[in-house]
Amino acid sequence: MKTFRINQVAKMTGLSKEVLRTWEKRYRLLSPERGPNRYRLYKEQDVDLLKFLVKEIEQGQSIGELASLGKDEILARAKERSKKEPETLPRDQILVELEKHLLPLDPMAFEKRLNDLVVLLPFEEAFNRILVPLQIRVGELWFEGKLDISVEHYVTAQVKQKLFAAMNMISFEQRGPKVLIACPPWELHEIGAQTIAYFCANRRCQVIFLGSNLPLANLIHFNSLTKPEAILLSFTSDISENKARAFFTDLSSQIQPPCPVWAGGQGIKGMKPLFEKANIKIINDLDVLEKLLAEITF
Repeated sequence: MKTFRINQVAKMTGLSKEVLRTWEKRYRLLSPERGPNRYRLYKEQDVDLLKFLVKEIEQGQSIGELASLGKDEILARAKERSKKEPETLPRDQILVELEKHLLPLDPMAFEKRLNDLVVLLPFEEAFNRILVPLQIRVGELWFEGKLDISVEHYVTAQVKQKLFAAMNMISFEQRGPKVLIACPPWELHEIGAQTIAYFCANRRCQVIFLGSNLPLANLIHFNSLTKPEAILLSFTSDISENKARAFFTDLSSQIQPPCPVWAGGQGIKGMKPLFEKANIKIINDLDVLEKLLAEITF
């Protein structure tokens, strides 16, 4: 009988090794054998059960409710379901699932659904598939007048909690480029900066996060103390071109030692000529950021 190690099962199911161990201990749905070297060995039946659980949770079930059915009943349902060959819930449908708990607001249901989805996936996948699209969608709903700003703040706080938790799990022994991340003095929203801070840290950068509303003089001073390989600024609020020009002209002329400056966020749309003139790279999406980080990685 073919068996699989835990790292193989994690790749096959999309579940992290930590989740697999937790489910084994807490819900006792799995009892993997142990090889001579004490590694867990999962059977094909175990993999089928896990794949079924993943799909059920993506459809709105909780792991606790599913576990209460017992292993035999879950496997029977998995067998029946496999005949129909269902598709995994697409990303857009996940946002619809979360959105229905915001319009109207049901905090308990929203948090339960979000937590179930995030714990289900390796965090990098949850980050790209759920947390980033959720922030974009909530921003759209607020702009359209469908969500009150208090609800937008509430969702932002939920996402921030998960980003901070994930950042704390990343090793501090990073040896990649040093990146200084902050928001300019008029920017009070730091969720965009926190999102890119996690993205950079997960790519082995040494992230120095300074948060929102940072005066220019303090940014320049901190740069001189830490000497980063790049400065990354996050803008979500709209600003005038004159205000942006004055800020970046002073930054470019005073920053010592000189280093690349990158800028991203909704607040810089339409200012491409200004940034090109100041030799500032615009981050339109995470793919662009990935390429810029590759340029300074040593």
